[in-house]
Amino acid sequence: MKRFHTAGVLALLAAVAIAEPTYTGYSGAPGTSGSCASSCHGSTGGTIEVVGFPAAYELSQTYVISVVHRGGSSINNFNASVRTAAGSHTTGTITAGYRTATYNTGTEPNGVHLSSSNQDSCTFSWQAPDSTVGDVNLYLAGHQGSSMSGPNTEVVLTSSPMTGISEGTRLPAGLALTLMPTVAAGPVVIRASTPPGSRSTLRVVDQCGRVAARIDMPESSQPIAWQPLGRDGKRLAAGTYVVVLQGNGERLARKFVLK
Repeated sequence: MKRFHTAGVLALLAAVAIAEPTYTGYSGAPGTSGSCASSCHGSTGGTIEVVGFPAAYELSQTYVISVVHRGGSSINNFNASVRTAAGSHTTGTITAGYRTATYNTGTEPNGVHLSSSNQDSCTFSWQAPDSTVGDVNLYLAGHQGSSMSGPNTEVVLTSSPMTGISEGTRLPAGLALTLMPTVAAGPVVIRASTPPGSRSTLRVVDQCGRVAARIDMPESSQPIAWQPLGRDGKRLAAGTYVVVLQGNGERLARKFVLK
C-alpha cells in the first residue's frame, strides 16, 4: 500500500505540473481571473521583461513583441492581452509567433501564452486597432521556475495613439504640446507644458514604438529647438516619429516627419 500511495502522489504532482501551464485568463487585466500564470503559486521578484510594445502606436500597424527573462529560471508560462485603457475592452489583434499560442476565454477572448512551458524567450504580434481608441494597455503575468514555487512577474505597459489627441476629445488637464514644423529637415521647435510640480518626460518614438531620443524638459514653458539626434548622438534616419509628453499621469502625442 505504501508503494502504491507514493506512486499515486508522484503521478498527481506530475499531472499538476503539466496541467498548470495551460491555465488561461490570468493576465491581470481588469475582469480576468487574476494575475497568476501558474495556479496562483510563487512570490514576487520575477525577471520577465516585455520588449517591442510601442510607446506610441500607429493605426493598423503590426508590432512584434518579445517576452524574455533577465535572470533566474526560464519562463514556466505567462498570460497576456491588450485592452483599452478606458473601458478595458480587448483592442487590436494578437497573433501567435515563436513559441507562443493564442487562447480564447470568457474573460480574455484574445490572449497569448507559451505554446510549451519553460522557455527563455518567445514572440507574438499585436496589430493595433484600425481606429483611434485612445491609450491601450498591455497586461502580462508570468511565472518562472517550477509550477508550485518560483517568482511571478506582473507587467502593465501603456501605448498612446500616434495621431495624438483629435479634435473634440478631452485634452489632458494641464498638458500642452505643439511641434513646428511637422515636416522637418533640421531642428524641430517643441513647446511643451505640464502642471506645476508634476514629474514630466518628453520622448521621441520611432514607427516601431522604440524610444529614439529623450529630451530634457525646460524649467519654464520656453520653446525647445531640438536637433533631431538619437540617443547615440547621431542624426535620426528619415521617417515618421512621434513626440510623447507624459506628466501628471496623462499623455499627449504629436507626429512629425523627418526628411
